[in-house]
Amino acid sequence: MHARWLVALALAGCSAGEEVTVNGPDAAAAPDAVVDVVRPIDVVPYDVTPLDVVRGEDVVPEAAVDTGPDVITREQFCMGAGPPVVVGDRVTMSTRCVGRIAEAVFRHAICTCTDLGLAGYLQTDSFDSGASMMMAENGGAVGINGGLSLVGVMRIGDALTMSGTAPLRLIGAHTVRGDLALQGDLQVAGTLDVERNARIRGNLLAIGPFRVRGDLTTQPGTLPLGVINVSGARRSANVDVAPPCACRDSEIFDVRGAVTDASARNDNAAAGFRRDVFNGVVGEARVELPCGRFFVERIAGLGAITLSVQGRTALFVGGDFDLGGYFNVELGPMGELDVFVAGSILGAGYLRMGRVARPSKVRFYIGGERGFTLAGVAGFQGNVYAPRAPVTIAGFNEMRGSLFAGRVATAGDLTIHYDRSVLRAGDDCPPEMPPAGGCTGCGVGVCRATQACVSGACAMCRTDADCCAPFVCETRTGQCLPLPP
Repeated sequence: MHARWLVALALAGCSAGEEVTVNGPDAAAAPDAVVDVVRPIDVVPYDVTPLDVVRGEDVVPEAAVDTGPDVITREQFCMGAGPPVVVGDRVTMSTRCVGRIAEAVFRHAICTCTDLGLAGYLQTDSFDSGASMMMAENGGAVGINGGLSLVGVMRIGDALTMSGTAPLRLIGAHTVRGDLALQGDLQVAGTLDVERNARIRGNLLAIGPFRVRGDLTTQPGTLPLGVINVSGARRSANVDVAPPCACRDSEIFDVRGAVTDASARNDNAAAGFRRDVFNGVVGEARVELPCGRFFVERIAGLGAITLSVQGRTALFVGGDFDLGGYFNVELGPMGELDVFVAGSILGAGYLRMGRVARPSKVRFYIGGERGFTLAGVAGFQGNVYAPRAPVTIAGFNEMRGSLFAGRVATAGDLTIHYDRSVLRAGDDCPPEMPPAGGCTGCGVGVCRATQACVSGACAMCRTDADCCAPFVCETRTGQCLPLPP
């Protein structure tokens, strides 16, 4: 049945006492079964007037706002400076532009801190929504700090990197269009075609053809056996595959710290936005969020939320995400949304997301450890960072964006279309000073995604080894870049 639900959330410009109807969660039903329910409500106005106008006398008082040198004003944020989020040293209150964080954590189409398990096939490719290039191209690297369990075949559009010691067993026809790096054994019972270089620390057994179009490097003391065709050089040298996903405690972005900081430093008062506005959503709530940084206590209820985002917007959630319906985002031409959830995905345990034209512009950061499910009617669209949580993918077999999780499992096939434009998310960020000890590793550090960390300093790369996985060094420019599409 199609129904219309009344909610205590209104679009910008509504005044108190107006009657508002919005589409209910069963809007896909037949149009000949329409029932209207209209009741008078109290409306919370959302101010989308110029930034220097302050309204909302009934807004919950915010904590005192820090005006120190690290604070970025709403005007600066909306012009591209990004929201200040607390990371690392909580005494000095160091701040980061969120675009730099996105560049660092969303380098892969999928990255797992432990294992990736699939009951079907795995396929990745890439596109660039920022350049209006929506055709599928090469790209979409896969990084696994544990092991890969795969029933079907894999066709990976970029590199495959596994630092776990569990063996990789492949049956069927498989393709890796980038580099292959394995810390464990490789057993090929079908065919495997690697279009660049391969490095294998464990034993290699290829019952079916294993073709490497670049160089093959194996660990001394191992004996590669089987049908192995190498177009480049064969080398016996030490192989040590570093974890491709930044999952150490010192590398994980402090989502909860960022939300705690935003509870005191936000634009709620300036825009007349209440922190309890999503505490109990019924029906479908359509909300137009202006540019700025907003804090809410939680997202909860049986209904659905559609956010219309026209500018640079960050939404910080102090508690859990416990929504029974969909969470949809409609982006305007300049729209960009980052959602930081201090807690976990609760309730039905689903994070549903769809209707996003530019997936690189929608990013979720989950601080909790409870497992949850990604779901969507036409596939999940967006980027999800949940390094401490196990994630199940259900209800679809296609994703546009990227996923960084503690562990990932799916009961069927999985196709990920990686949006490469997320790697330019920090283009508008201001320069950042490195910490006293300099840059370290490939976590949420201070270097741009295209820079290498060389001897503690952000610098140009000289070889592929200088770059964080899965990037390779473009020696002409000294930049770390994904493989050309």
